[in-house]
Amino acid sequence: MKTDPTNPVQELKEAAPPYGSPATGIGGDVDIALLRASLAMTPWERMKANDDALNFGESLREAMKKRNEQSL
Repeated sequence: MKTDPTNPVQELKEAAPPYGSPATGIGGDVDIALLRASLAMTPWERMKANDDALNFGESLREAMKKRNEQSL
């Protein structure tokens, strides 16, 4: 982006349409509070939360597998 030395305030232009706009095809059902809570965490906390969710999903998968084996 070229800068104008005579203009001390440079305006940034959007490279993409705003999130949730009709142009993106994404509805307005975004939980802003959840986004803010996630962004308030450190990267390590977000990785830990992701790891916890992955472990929970794996435990559900194992429980379902065990249940299906018992029903045979």
